[in-house]
Amino acid sequence: MRKFLILTLSLACAYFFTGYFSNSLLSVDGYAVASWPPSGIALASFLIWGRKSFIGLILGAFCTNLIHLDNTVDILHFNVLLQAICVTLASVLQAWIGRQIIVNVIKAPLDLSSLKHSVQSLIVAGPICCVIAAGVGTSLLALNNVIPTHAIFDSFIAWWIGDSIGVLIFTPLMLAAFNYTQVRHRMLVILPSLLIYILISVSFYGAASVKKEKDIQKQEAKILTVQNAISQKLDGITAHLGLLATFFASSNDVNFKEFKQFTSKQLDYSQEILAFEWIPYVPANKLADFETHENTATGKPLYIKEKSLDGGWQPAGTRSNYFPVKYVYPLKDNEGVLGFDLASSKVRGAALSKAKELNELALSEPINLVQNTAEDGVLFLYPVFGESSTEDDFQGFVAAIVSLKRLSQTLLFDHNNSISVSFFDTTIPGKKQAIYIADTDNSQTLFKEYQLLIGKRMWQVELYEPIVRTSWLMYWLAQIVGMLFVWLLITFLISVTGTNIQIREQVAKQTHTLRKEKQKADEASHIKGQFLANMSHEVRTPINGIKGLHYLALQQNDWQQARSYIEQADGALGVLLRVLNDVLDFSKMEAGKLDLMQEPINVASLADEMLNLLQFEADIKSIKLSLDFDKTSNLVINTDPIRLKQVLLNLLNNAVKFTGEGEITLKIWQSKKMTYFSINDTGIGISSEAQKQLFKPFAQADSSTSRQYGGTGLGLSICRKLVELMGGAIDLVSYEGKGSTFTFSLPLISPLPKAEQIQQQYDEIDVSTLSFANYKLLLVEDNPLNQHVASAILKTKGCIADIANDGFEAIEKLTENSYDIVLMDIQMPKMDGLQATKVIRCDLGLIDLPIIGLSANAHDDDVKKALASGMNSYITKPIDANTLFKTLWHYLSNK
Repeated sequence: MRKFLILTLSLACAYFFTGYFSNSLLSVDGYAVASWPPSGIALASFLIWGRKSFIGLILGAFCTNLIHLDNTVDILHFNVLLQAICVTLASVLQAWIGRQIIVNVIKAPLDLSSLKHSVQSLIVAGPICCVIAAGVGTSLLALNNVIPTHAIFDSFIAWWIGDSIGVLIFTPLMLAAFNYTQVRHRMLVILPSLLIYILISVSFYGAASVKKEKDIQKQEAKILTVQNAISQKLDGITAHLGLLATFFASSNDVNFKEFKQFTSKQLDYSQEILAFEWIPYVPANKLADFETHENTATGKPLYIKEKSLDGGWQPAGTRSNYFPVKYVYPLKDNEGVLGFDLASSKVRGAALSKAKELNELALSEPINLVQNTAEDGVLFLYPVFGESSTEDDFQGFVAAIVSLKRLSQTLLFDHNNSISVSFFDTTIPGKKQAIYIADTDNSQTLFKEYQLLIGKRMWQVELYEPIVRTSWLMYWLAQIVGMLFVWLLITFLISVTGTNIQIREQVAKQTHTLRKEKQKADEASHIKGQFLANMSHEVRTPINGIKGLHYLALQQNDWQQARSYIEQADGALGVLLRVLNDVLDFSKMEAGKLDLMQEPINVASLADEMLNLLQFEADIKSIKLSLDFDKTSNLVINTDPIRLKQVLLNLLNNAVKFTGEGEITLKIWQSKKMTYFSINDTGIGISSEAQKQLFKPFAQADSSTSRQYGGTGLGLSICRKLVELMGGAIDLVSYEGKGSTFTFSLPLISPLPKAEQIQQQYDEIDVSTLSFANYKLLLVEDNPLNQHVASAILKTKGCIADIANDGFEAIEKLTENSYDIVLMDIQMPKMDGLQATKVIRCDLGLIDLPIIGLSANAHDDDVKKALASGMNSYITKPIDANTLFKTLWHYLSNK
């Protein structure tokens, strides 16, 4: 009984807490969870403990359904209680049906050693059976109006996928935890899987939290923009009225023309203002004089009037003061308002009294406009006093008739103008008067309302925007992809673990001696066969390519296509030479006939050279090459430069070859006795078993490596021997699937004999600082390819050279232009470089013009002939760029 209670409580807690945390951290839009662990726990529980799991799973499922309630007491409502019970039973029934199919149909309930049975079981109990809970749950949510009708399909798919992935991931994890007898077998499956699951879940939670925070910030920014826009519009109206009031206060008698000129400019900037009015103060004893004066001045009949009960006009009744509309602009469609006594209207009169009493802007309640009875508006009133601002100096009011409808329409809150605004007057407590109500429908929702005090009136502003459903699909799909990866990982680990168990059981039956002898024989046979196969493949492949490409080139009439074939053949030839060089180097080292000599090497230049050589191939694979070295240290080491480059290139080439994506880092540092070089990559890595034989001749990580990446298996063996010959050692740290780090060291005091140092001419010149942009150079070369190469080299230093195709053309250009220096090819048609140089010196008389010869002939006699013809210097082809730059600078700087 005690064990049963413990089991029940454990299952209920496991079901509830995994559901709670998944819903809290991983749910999108409240319901969409890409992985629902309780479904997997329920199925595994039935597979392991059978019917004993029922009570614990029902309790856990029922408690989990309370997560979505706003208040726990809501469960007391019958519909809510019924829904929770039905979803609970559907979830448990779904797991029970899955168990029955696995046990009775597939008949492999706990067989984790069979990948086929495991996948069959999970597919049946997952995607197939999980439609039960998803169908029941979604139907109940729709019937109880928890979700709208249009969201039924989305909700069903999200529920179904969440339950299915939960079964695919957590069912095998629980089975592995309770099925494997040895703890290490359990850990091999559970730890990596849970770690990846947690990493994916945390990453998703972080991304979703960032998105939510950004949405809140955007909403707050939008609200602030709307509020500012409304305030600016209202402040603009107030400013216009203030200016108009000042205009009347500072003038004794403003006529209509002046009023029109002043207000017309203001109306151009304020479309929400229907009209401006001047409303003078007329005491009752001056009413007759006012009417007489206005009739005489305008030539039109004018009388003070008010609205009758039937909506028409009638003469104003007897009162102590009158406030008629004297001027209105625009006059069109507003003629009828002239002479209208605003004091005759209770609403308008109250606003007039407040404005005069407070001597500041006052607004009326929402009113039906006299000009447009179909539209409501608000009257903005500003009192006008004379210089004394006393009762006796009171002159009247300036007014602006404002349409809040137009104000709302002129506000542009965003590019689509999708935000609508409604205005209400809430000055009187408990009374909400509509000033303007925006046209909204079910597609818009209220997202902000706030109070606005203006002109002693309290307005309530309501902002509406279209209902936009936040798109969580990409986040959800990304989470699903991650969870499916976890399932594949679990399946792989279970398969590997089961296979390892079987293999170990079989291997345990063999004697240690037989196993060891067989391993040696297999290894020897494997190495021999692999080497022969690799060598055959590595030699025949480029030879076949060279032969085929040369044949294709010979068949071509198009030089560009033929050149392409030749370039490809040259690449294949390079591959063949690398293979043969590896074999020859290995043979020399085995025979002890490989001679190495030490020379001083600038480490910074060496590192840049190595990375530049590999940059092209790295760019093709989008791999980042980086250097970790302090170039300011000016580090110089003494060793064999050719062999050091060979080691570095081999290791860097391997890093590029075996790295599909990521980064390769060359790190260089120095201790008191050694200089260290480290090449770190993020490639496929090397297993611990393969590392034991990696530096042996003809060895590679496995046979698939040579098939996929090529190679003889001699490269690392040669690297090791070269490093040892230079007095150092090489080491490797690698993890399969995570990359490798090769590190080798060289002693500060090299054991190699010193090479004979040949001082190069112009060594004191720093090529990196040179520029020939201000010099004019003539290149005499008949070969277009050589022209292109030489021109391109010169352009790197800012020099655009003129080109002559032979000696005659060079002489013509020299007679027409002035040049600072000439690069002269020796062998050319029509007139060669030697003859052209003699003409330049003797006939043209250009004695001081530096002429540098270029030729592929490097014999001493050729050099003597060139100097005898009048050339200043001589450079052999192929051209070394640094030598060329130093030579040019030597002569140009001395001119």
